[in-house]
Amino acid sequence: MLCHAVLVLLAASLSGTEALAAVPLGGAAALRNAAVVFLKPHAANDACESFVRSLLEKSGVEVGPTIIKVASQINEQKLIDQHYGALATLAMDTQPAALSLSAAAEESFKTTFGKQWSATLPSMLRNDEALKVLGVDGMTLESMWRGGVQVKLAPGTYVSKLDLSTTAHDGALDECFTINGFYPAMRQKFVEDGASVRCMVCEWDEAQLSWKAFRRELIGATNPADALPGSVRSELLARWKELGLADEPSMGLNGVHASAGPLEGLKERCIWAGASLEKDELAQQLVSAGGLSGEVLDEWLRDNPAVCLGGQTDKVFDLTEELSAAAVVELVQQQQQQPCA
Repeated sequence: MLCHAVLVLLAASLSGTEALAAVPLGGAAALRNAAVVFLKPHAANDACESFVRSLLEKSGVEVGPTIIKVASQINEQKLIDQHYGALATLAMDTQPAALSLSAAAEESFKTTFGKQWSATLPSMLRNDEALKVLGVDGMTLESMWRGGVQVKLAPGTYVSKLDLSTTAHDGALDECFTINGFYPAMRQKFVEDGASVRCMVCEWDEAQLSWKAFRRELIGATNPADALPGSVRSELLARWKELGLADEPSMGLNGVHASAGPLEGLKERCIWAGASLEKDELAQQLVSAGGLSGEVLDEWLRDNPAVCLGGQTDKVFDLTEELSAAAVVELVQQQQQQPCA
């Protein structure tokens, strides 16, 4: 589980009035926003790092020391798998037969493929197994997956009948389905020989820069071609040759990742920056001022479950996206006082 040992320690250390009194409570309004920004493998070089750091600092963002994670660390410690959470778990760790589908999902599957879900289970492979059986890499599997027909079974859960016509194989499979078959290609970019990630923890005050502005105006849209002029992703697209990128930035290779909100930032600080939740200010505020238990915080960071906050029900990262850290604590406080029906 994500940072499980630390989260258990946090829950234990924050149990009882004596522990709560020991937590520094400057008030939720005093919280600074804290996000992880990392240069993806295709942009992880000195020139890009210096340029991105300068753009962040010019906007008043305090940028911490660079943390470099190389491919072997990312692979062995499953850093990228933790980063993508349920998306990766469904792709690489969950057997399709273990999925519990809703009646609507089973009907969508039958409508799309003309067969019952249960009848196709012998042809369902986890993606790591499909890579071995078909003898292909992640990029080729993604092409086969997108070349087939896909249907959404649940949030973050997509199945495709692979297009087997494009790749030579031993003919052992007449048909093959996988869940989230695009993920191995995403993962491959982070774990192949020579790959690395350059990670920076960034902090700023909401009063000077809202999280929404940080994400949309400073970092820029996911597709660099749509990013606002002057944003990080727009500038990387304009300067990619002089900054030493091998390929022009695109939707899939957009140079940098940035946390979408405070809870994502908290999770990503654990994964990439070795953060300790027992010392993290946001975690302390969520548990002490917000009244959130350590066990629930563990579940939120690990599984991104659907919850009810502020009268809305959705995945917790989506509900807290682009909010300030202080606003997230206040939402949690309100929820403890007035739980959803």
